[in-house]
Amino acid sequence: MTLSNIFQYIIFIMLISSCHSSKVATSTLSDHGFQYALVGGVRHDQATILIKGSVDNEFKIIITEEVSKKMVTSQKAILTKENNYQSKNIFKNLKASTKYTYEITPIGSNLPVSSSAFSTFDNKAMSYKFVFGSCSETGSNSPIFNTILKENPLFYLQIGDLHYENIDSNCTQRFQDAYKSVFTSPSQSSLYKSVPFVYMWDDHDFGPNNADATNPCKTESIAAYKSHVPHYPIVFDKNDGPISQTFEVGRVVFILTDIRSQKLRPEYKDCERTKIGTNFGDEAHLQWFLDAMLKAKKEGKVVAWVSSYPWINAPGGPNYKCKESDNWGGYPEERQRIANFIKQHNIPVFILSGDAHMVAMDDGTNSDYATDGGAPIKVFHAAALDRPGSYKGGPYSHGYSKELGQFGIIEITDDGNSAVCFKWFAKDKNGNIVKNTSGQEIRLDFCLDVEK
Repeated sequence: MTLSNIFQYIIFIMLISSCHSSKVATSTLSDHGFQYALVGGVRHDQATILIKGSVDNEFKIIITEEVSKKMVTSQKAILTKENNYQSKNIFKNLKASTKYTYEITPIGSNLPVSSSAFSTFDNKAMSYKFVFGSCSETGSNSPIFNTILKENPLFYLQIGDLHYENIDSNCTQRFQDAYKSVFTSPSQSSLYKSVPFVYMWDDHDFGPNNADATNPCKTESIAAYKSHVPHYPIVFDKNDGPISQTFEVGRVVFILTDIRSQKLRPEYKDCERTKIGTNFGDEAHLQWFLDAMLKAKKEGKVVAWVSSYPWINAPGGPNYKCKESDNWGGYPEERQRIANFIKQHNIPVFILSGDAHMVAMDDGTNSDYATDGGAPIKVFHAAALDRPGSYKGGPYSHGYSKELGQFGIIEITDDGNSAVCFKWFAKDKNGNIVKNTSGQEIRLDFCLDVEK
């Protein structure tokens, strides 16, 4: 055998070995049935890790403090067909403002199927950055999620239309399939396993287009959310109750209101409203929201209200229709009551919204619906992640951009004094700053005073 033949033989053997090793590793991971992991429900002292598989199996989740490399806790996650091969594991007694790594390893194996890291929040004054957005194609693998991950946010807030399945039949199976499609998307999976995931739905991911309390899949939709998402405690934990919830990061209280599943629409004859509607559904839900804002105010905190669809819309506005029923323009009485409450108690609050496929900001110029004024609430819309653009509601003091592929960024500066300060801006999927239709950056910097 010549030297050349020997060399070719060695290369051949190496290729065979390489292919064989790859097949063995892939087969081993496949046999475990692991599909994805989500981190959510993060607070200053705890976090939830949800894992999903496709077969009966048991995994060990090990949490390690990144700096000290000390293993702080571990739990067993048991996946069975009865629980849809899912396991939610809550890890308590963690340290505030601390970065942790975690590994998910099948019992009986030394080969992790997933590993990543996350940081806990603080329950005291802290400065941080988070991102938010809404509206993406079902199972989107858009590079925008990689761009979001590169921002290194403390958490990612998804405020509606996580998918566009518009489910109103064959409910349970279709919701399972929709969540699987979203969470197994490579770019989304990479984001959600390492950045705490916070999620409040809108219409297309709760039910059909412009969904409300009449959605025939309402109960199944609520059940699917509770089982598939590592959420915060749900206030009205009933089979058909809203999934409204709150969480705190530093001196900001985030109030996520479910104004989809409880919505009762107004009725019209021609353009005359003959019956008043409600976004909250009943008095208990609305009163909970008002009480949650007042509690935050009394504790010296700012309120970030997640209201999934446009707050700014009224007769004379650029997009107002005479039979409005799918944004706050069709619920003026309820909106005024909220605005009057904010005015009466001088609550430091701003609104984060999606639904409209645009980035838009208002500094309070167009958002004051209190009686005789006095509640100029700042509003920030951020969408669409991966859907065609649209312009809804308005007008907006800082303009709008309805380009495809946009998300919002909020930087919070809080040194513990009498005000919490905010920087609002947005980026596109390539990391460029978003500009309005006049070519100006859509940006707003402000501070809100808090009681000490």
